[in-house]
Amino acid sequence: MDIGLEVKTDELTEEAKKVLLKNIVGAFTKPAPELYPHQWNWDAGFIAIGYAHFNIDQAESELRHLFSGQWANGMLPHIVFNPAGDNQYFPGIDFWETWRSFDAPEQVQTSGISNPAVHAFALQRMYELAEDKGRALNFVQEMYPKIKAFHAYLYRERDPQQEGLVYIRHPWESGNDNSPTWDIPLEKIDFNKVKVPPFTRKDLNTSDADHRPTHLDYDRYIYLIDVFRKGDYKEDQIYRLTPFAVQDPLFNTILIRANEAMIELGEMIGENTSDFREWNTKAVLAMNSKLWNPSNALYDAYDLISNERIPMEASSGLMPLFAGIPSQTQADAIVKVLKGKMFAGAGGESYYLCPSFTPTSPKFDTKKYWRGPVWINMNWMLYHGLKRYGFDEEAVAIKNDSIELLSRYGFYEYFEPKRNATGQTPGYGSHQFSWSAALYLDLLSI
Repeated sequence: MDIGLEVKTDELTEEAKKVLLKNIVGAFTKPAPELYPHQWNWDAGFIAIGYAHFNIDQAESELRHLFSGQWANGMLPHIVFNPAGDNQYFPGIDFWETWRSFDAPEQVQTSGISNPAVHAFALQRMYELAEDKGRALNFVQEMYPKIKAFHAYLYRERDPQQEGLVYIRHPWESGNDNSPTWDIPLEKIDFNKVKVPPFTRKDLNTSDADHRPTHLDYDRYIYLIDVFRKGDYKEDQIYRLTPFAVQDPLFNTILIRANEAMIELGEMIGENTSDFREWNTKAVLAMNSKLWNPSNALYDAYDLISNERIPMEASSGLMPLFAGIPSQTQADAIVKVLKGKMFAGAGGESYYLCPSFTPTSPKFDTKKYWRGPVWINMNWMLYHGLKRYGFDEEAVAIKNDSIELLSRYGFYEYFEPKRNATGQTPGYGSHQFSWSAALYLDLLSI
């Protein structure tokens, strides 16, 4: 491994395991010691991949616990709450008012929105790593119908035009919470005409405000939750009421890649995989006909409310590589963008790959959450996407940058993208962050 840095991988591997084990709360692993006391949806998938390398019992427990919060309509919430930690986090159990929905579980407290569908390829990776294939196959059989129900919910309830592209109804559903991509649709919320319910943030009690979404961001986030509450979490009512309905290339890419995993896993256990094949045929066509932007060689988001594209200058626009969506010609163009000034830097400024938002934009912020910092989960997906198209050198560069950041600064939530950054330690957000530790373990093995 040539990353221009002496990396004591054995020591760091043990530290990564300790981070995960210290964050266990009963049946699940919280994302970090302080800010995140509950179980988060896509975090759980990435965390399970890490545990699959050394603790299969906990890997299985992550997914079982997460799916214990699945709604009757198939929706998999973005948070399964830990009641003991509810006073540490906002919005908490009571604020969501999920009791309004007949679909919400009665015995498990959850949020009322979802997250990217990473669980099928997490399950696939768990099977690949399993020493006991019989046990692993039994777990695939256990989880398969639950994951299928989630995918079916997305295509049934979140694809109103039946075009193969599902929409997100809250920025938090994307996983890229405060990405500048969402600024355009969110700015259309007119606070002269709508009322935001009162709330008090708790994230700033443990996090630097310079690294977190703004108060205006939170006003918009909370207003949307109020829309969902007033719609009683009925998807048809929400779609009629919401000012935010966006077809996100990252969310759809992950779903398409997860469909691929479900096809492979389904064939292993004798399941009919025709639904997943049909969904993917339509979805890939729609991604390329509706979201592909040949002028900048990225995939754009699409605003269903205003019926217009949202120019995508985030790393999400690169991610369709992960699911094999672009043609080889398109992939060549995407990689050229990745290696150019839009993400790698120019004019004497060099960036670790891959910034979550382009440094060429005035909205770029090296410290503020999804507006510029490097995230390990995005790099993990981008690595696999590059390998898929034969860009081995570029994939190794992504992997090496990730390991260098983790080795140099520790298991932070996200990282300063500038290579020549000076001053404070360029690790931001929460320290001892679970998916950074989990995906470090997996990156070492690939």
